Amino acid sequence: MHSFDSKPNMANTLTQWSSPYVKKTVTIITDNDFNEVESVERDDIFAIIQPAQKEKLNLESLDWSKEYVMIHTSNQLDMNEYVEYKGRDFKIVDRGDYTDYGYIELVGEETKKALL
Repeated sequence: MHSFDSKPNMANTLTQWSSPYVKKTVTIITDNDFNEVESVERDDIFAIIQPAQKEKLNLESLDWSKEYVMIHTSNQLDMNEYVEYKGRDFKIVDRGDYTDYGYIELVGEETKKALL
């Protein structure tokens, strides 16, 4: 008998096909002289990253001069964090929560800046 309460766990598929990447979290603090100092924390994550189809993204907020990627991972990753992919940083600009199925789906926007 099949239980309809159990949901497929896509994390197993992700584990099979994921590659290592670097997640970057930027924190801005103010020092004793009231200067803003940027701190970058790096963590290893495993994900599947592929070019995004721009036609499937929110066209109103799309910058056509930038590249976009779709990121699927079971690791914690939030809006405004960064993932390094192919020598470039991509800022997380959209997050779909599919944690009931064992993963999250994110959209990363190319920063076109030097690596953090």
